[in-house]
Amino acid sequence: MKKIAFVCLLSFIIISCKNHYDEYPDNPAWLNARIAHMETVDYYYGTKVFLYEWHSAFYYWISIPISSCMMCEFYNYAGDEVLTPDNIDDFQKNGKMIKIVWQRDKF
Repeated sequence: MKKIAFVCLLSFIIISCKNHYDEYPDNPAWLNARIAHMETVDYYYGTKVFLYEWHSAFYYWISIPISSCMMCEFYNYAGDEVLTPDNIDDFQKNGKMIKIVWQRDKF
């Protein structure tokens, strides 16, 4: 009887555990199109797309190593560029990198 109770409890715990990444949105269509383009152009070798959370919203930073501008490719979920000289300090202090969405490091 103890084995059955233990198995039931363990099953309940496993089923009720939520995957941490379930909390994050799927890539928006504009980002999937952008990634498809970046996969075909040599300029984007070494590029990474990061998902950030900042002020309870999701943002994407496209880091292109050979670009002369570090934070120029920073978008909200809708695909609008949102980082300005006025709010970059706030982002650097309060933004939280969640995960790497995509990277291209193979020739």
